[in-house]
Amino acid sequence: MDFKVGDIIIGKVNQIRPYALFLTFEDGTNGLLHISELSDGYIRDIEKFGSVGDDIKVKVLSIDESNGFLRVSYKAIPESERYSTHDNSNRHTPQFDEADFTDLESKLPEWIEETLLKAEENKDD
Repeated sequence: MDFKVGDIIIGKVNQIRPYALFLTFEDGTNGLLHISELSDGYIRDIEKFGSVGDDIKVKVLSIDESNGFLRVSYKAIPESERYSTHDNSNRHTPQFDEADFTDLESKLPEWIEETLLKAEENKDD
């Protein structure tokens, strides 16, 4: 079976690493589902997304022309179309830890001003 970039296909998890799930597709092609392509949120435990033997619907992002190895994405699938046989409480929407990424740039001028004021105060001591 010839895959193309943009194809939506189902792969079976055959190996789990802390950074990725490795998948095999029906024609024997192998691929990598990197942790960054599972969710936009922080993922503490990749095993919450898949176990060996699970089927996961993914989108083909790139194909290595030399060996046919696929780089795929789960988060690129529209939420309403996501599919995984992983046994968890919410099969179609993986759970992830919420992270607070407050806009540091907006606070920086205030922090600089505070630091300069403290430095001025300490200079007199």
